[in-house]
Amino acid sequence: MSKKDMFKEDVLSLLGGTSSFLGSLREELEERIRDRVEKVINKLELIDKSEFFILKEMLEKSILENEKLEKRIKTLEKRILTKNKTKK
Repeated sequence: MSKKDMFKEDVLSLLGGTSSFLGSLREELEERIRDRVEKVINKLELIDKSEFFILKEMLEKSILENEKLEKRIKTLEKRILTKNKTKK
């Protein structure tokens, strides 16, 4: 085997090792980033999507109920005013 062929094999071997190292480094970085993101999410006490939709539905129902109650209050206030005017 010539020196040129041996050099090529050495370079290819080195590149293979480098590739393996970079793959391991990438996995390690991804894991560390994932851990950090999870810690931040837990610290912020964020909710998941299903909980969000449950809360959204509850809020929408509350808004509708408040609107109904506002209308009822206005109607009752008008009745009271009308009764007070007729008593005078």
